[in-house]
Amino acid sequence: MAGRTLLLMYVALFICSDAEGNPRLYRRPSCVGAPTQACPLNYSPVCGSNGFTYPNECALCIHRLETNADILIIKDGPC
Repeated sequence: MAGRTLLLMYVALFICSDAEGNPRLYRRPSCVGAPTQACPLNYSPVCGSNGFTYPNECALCIHRLETNADILIIKDGPC
């Protein structure tokens, strides 16, 4: 009986932690100098908190400046 209770507790803990999703460790892009220079052409995609994949961090910065939106980087790589 104790084993069954322990198993149910682990399952409940797993479900509750999964309901929250992954910890949100979004990072703010480094936009220093972005408005005064052109973005490099390197393809190093980043996933924005708006669900859009940007070709690189600079492109995300330009979009932030144009729209005045507080878009963060969810992860490196496409969304």
